[in-house]
Amino acid sequence: MEKALEVEDLSLTINGNTILCDVSCSLEKGSFAALCGRNGAGKSQLLRCMKGLRKPSSGNILIDGAVADEKTRMKRIALVFQNAEMQVVSQSVEKDIAFGPENMGLDGKEVERRVDYAITLMGLQDKAKQRPQTLSGGELRKCAIAGILAMEPDVILLDEPFANLDYPSTLAVIKALITLHEKGYSIIVVSHEAEKFLYHTDTLFIMDKGRIAEAGHSSSLYSLLPDYDIYIPDNASFEDLSWLKR
Repeated sequence: MEKALEVEDLSLTINGNTILCDVSCSLEKGSFAALCGRNGAGKSQLLRCMKGLRKPSSGNILIDGAVADEKTRMKRIALVFQNAEMQVVSQSVEKDIAFGPENMGLDGKEVERRVDYAITLMGLQDKAKQRPQTLSGGELRKCAIAGILAMEPDVILLDEPFANLDYPSTLAVIKALITLHEKGYSIIVVSHEAEKFLYHTDTLFIMDKGRIAEAGHSSSLYSLLPDYDIYIPDNASFEDLSWLKR
């Protein structure tokens, strides 16, 4: 299958400390991938290198088979941060989602089309005029996702999207990610909470000490998660993880 994103022999050293070491992995187009590992394994820094926010010490990142520079990655790869409020800058949901397309210099009709698409896809129609500060945790994450959808990226990266969310908000974000997957977006989610969404993914990358230790289908690697101190419920099968069945 075609690759949406490829990482080739990527290394990152910060202040003399090796954070990433010869990382190589690839994401197929339309895949929904989980990136898991212990604290300090390098997961978030890898996302930042992919996005173009951090310059790797060596190695390449490819989009559609071609090496992509930082400017290209900033445009074609979207990153939703753990603190979604950091990405909310306007006084209403619809204005916040329009912020990116407007800064791209798009005309009013195109901005409106993108905003309508993103709001509808994330199920925020009844929140369009609302102040982002009044949203629930899950709604705020969905607003942040809608904002990057309006930029029409090729790949969506999410860093700890379930952090500090209650059950209804977590469920809302899971449903939003499933919707994106069904629409054909290529997605990578970094999370310490694999038990909340892993069942809905098709690909799993496990990082350890700055390297990709395991890569493959999520169901086939599921049993290895405890070896890397990644929590899964006792005696739970892979299928037991779906929150949508609860």
